[in-house]
Amino acid sequence: MIRLGVAVKIMGQGGLRARDGRRAEHAPHLSVSLLLVREVLLYLASQQIGCYRLADDLVPGDDTGDDALRQVGACADMLAETGALARAHGIRLSMHMPLHVQLAAPDGALAARAAAAIGLRARLLDALGCGGEAVLVLHVGGAHGDRQAALERFAARYERLPEPARRRIVLEHDEDCFSLADLLRLHQITGAPIVLDSLHHQINDPAGIPLGAALALALASWPRGVRPKLHFSSQRTEAHVLPARRGAQQRVLAPQLGQHADFANPFELIGLLRAARGLPEFDIMLEAKAADLALLRLRDDLRRLAPELAKEVA
Repeated sequence: MIRLGVAVKIMGQGGLRARDGRRAEHAPHLSVSLLLVREVLLYLASQQIGCYRLADDLVPGDDTGDDALRQVGACADMLAETGALARAHGIRLSMHMPLHVQLAAPDGALAARAAAAIGLRARLLDALGCGGEAVLVLHVGGAHGDRQAALERFAARYERLPEPARRRIVLEHDEDCFSLADLLRLHQITGAPIVLDSLHHQINDPAGIPLGAALALALASWPRGVRPKLHFSSQRTEAHVLPARRGAQQRVLAPQLGQHADFANPFELIGLLRAARGLPEFDIMLEAKAADLALLRLRDDLRRLAPELAKEVA
């Protein structure tokens, strides 16, 4: 059974907050974030949604400082209870590293901050009591003028990370710089698994790898005993209409390449699921602006358009 999941934002029940987003002067704290996450998990359980991406800033403040580590330590009991709640309802947790976390940065100080940020989130997932399926999704980052050098820096710094961090990292290709083929080479060096992103692969695939082969290659990169996951989204096609103001004409802005649609195209998911026939089971993180509402709509679309596949998707 393939589990569908959502990332951070919850729009059902009028919208649920996913972390303590108060300003610094109000002393935001991980304990408040965990109370909010508890409500999110209960809602996901009520909708039978089996995967959830925690907010990358679940721990408020500087994610490389001592205060963040103190918050994780102070909330040990709450973290354990939150992780137990997720497991009780069969909800797979994961996190996505912020895009500014670039292990391949030429600046050594920035790379050191990236390593600290990764370490904090690995420690957070450990404190939640998560198993190997709770992964940290990480991009290589920019090429900084030399793609090969960036990949080599990433590999070297990845190897220097503490084992608890390396154990959780999975690599995601992007729509601009590093393709699936690049990450397959990086996987051969580091052993880090690969998360296939369907939209990124559509946009950035200079090697011309068919979807079925891309799925097989990405899934095969995961270690035995750890269920793979992938990202699915549709390209936004809607226009942004800027109304006329102060004598200026109305403007229509086309969507940017790679922008996620509000809802997902069910025919694209059907194609992906059919391409995955015969491959190991995996989970799908849906990346859509309508979040859980998009997931619920996608389930309904599958039941109507491909009932034989809907039976395989939770």
